[in-house]
Amino acid sequence: MKIDPFVEGVEKLIKPTEVGTLHYMQNFNDMLPTQLQKKIIKKSASMSPYMGFVVEPYSYFLCYEIKDLEDAKSFLPKGFKLIKTKIFDDDEPKYYGIFGCFNAHTSGFWGLRVEFYLIAENESTGMLSWVIVDYDTNTITYDPGAGLSNANAEGSIMTVDYKGTILLDCKNEEGRRLKFYSDMTKGGFKPLDSRLWVEGNLSIAYGTYKSKDDPGLFSLTFDPGEFKQALKIENADLEVVHNDWFPGLLEKEPCQVLCFPYAQHFLSDSPGHSSDIKSQEDMVKKHDEIDFDKIPIFSTEKFKKTLLLLLPTLLLSNIILAILAFT
Repeated sequence: MKIDPFVEGVEKLIKPTEVGTLHYMQNFNDMLPTQLQKKIIKKSASMSPYMGFVVEPYSYFLCYEIKDLEDAKSFLPKGFKLIKTKIFDDDEPKYYGIFGCFNAHTSGFWGLRVEFYLIAENESTGMLSWVIVDYDTNTITYDPGAGLSNANAEGSIMTVDYKGTILLDCKNEEGRRLKFYSDMTKGGFKPLDSRLWVEGNLSIAYGTYKSKDDPGLFSLTFDPGEFKQALKIENADLEVVHNDWFPGLLEKEPCQVLCFPYAQHFLSDSPGHSSDIKSQEDMVKKHDEIDFDKIPIFSTEKFKKTLLLLLPTLLLSNIILAILAFT
């Protein structure tokens, strides 16, 4: 018996000490102007273009049909249009807004994310794309618009008990909340739609909330088997206690709910780097040719050097601002 070497390679790219250092340094990174953060991120990506990205077991996806198409279109970056898709391979295609809820450990962060996506088509490539409209998280994060950011939903949790009951309770600092319970033990495996789950993860972008005219297009590299099937969860086994994301945008109840009861392993483009993968065939070729021994570990070294140079000036500036605020 032997574990997939790709899975082993992805896990070895994630160094807890480096992730912990990056979490600590975010207290100081937050002092840096966004444009300077982006320059540091871009430089880091040139040295470490890839990150290990592991979605931990029992990730959940709540798939809602879009009710207000015009409103949904306003969230898409330039060059993208809404497209109908299937969730499972025998579904009727619909316009979907999807909540992805998962714990993850990666080369850059460790924690919970609740992401809301629209499914669109990249008009320049014709590829189906997952567009990240907005997200809440209890850990540090990065997006093209805001740069590096602290958690906006501290205290949020996603867990599973010994009976197989999933609990998600994610509330951000402005009060927005998604909370649900679900029994994942009654779910049965069903084949997924390959175009959505495989092709879509080769063309991930940020919507207008998070992009600031830079969709930050990036790709994941993985074994397509990661998305061969998932547990289909019936609505009767899901209790949504609270959901006030984008009122009026979606139908009241999800059309499809699914769970991945195993860890999923990806090689992700680092922020600031884009692999520009054009097809599943190209991705599989890249997957099969990866030599993890030649992939540099995502490092905080560039951040450390920049902060050591700038920290005295930043601290002095903050002290002066604090004094002025009390005079």
